[in-house]
Amino acid sequence: MAEPLFLNSIVAHQWHCDHFGHLNSRHYAAAFDDALFLFWGQLGAIIPGRDEAGTIPVTAEMRTTFQSETLVGTIANLRGRVLRVGGKSVSLRLEMVEAQSDRPLATCEVVEVFFDMQARESRPIPDALRDRLLAAVDAAP
Repeated sequence: MAEPLFLNSIVAHQWHCDHFGHLNSRHYAAAFDDALFLFWGQLGAIIPGRDEAGTIPVTAEMRTTFQSETLVGTIANLRGRVLRVGGKSVSLRLEMVEAQSDRPLATCEVVEVFFDMQARESRPIPDALRDRLLAAVDAAP
């Protein structure tokens, strides 16, 4: 089983929490979205500028599963795993765990599709990036 990539840490501040004292779902989404950018950076993806030619990963699907309460003051680590590499897309699992105990807090399953910025169409995963993704595939989802 491939080791997950450490991506980021967050703190559940009072202003991130709802009236029950739990991290609000909008902040899980932001944490997982930030983790995606960090994931691609760690894998060495070259992300072209807004008006530059190139192929980029874009989120086509995102599903969050909440596993345990994330209360005010919780420090959480985010890490990522590659589940599947296709021709034009990749499936990832992002995990949020409590930093001190490694207790699972939430997971986010993501499908990223590679997209040509100028043609506005899906494209095959660039070869160099594909090789890095295949090397990181997690055999036990």
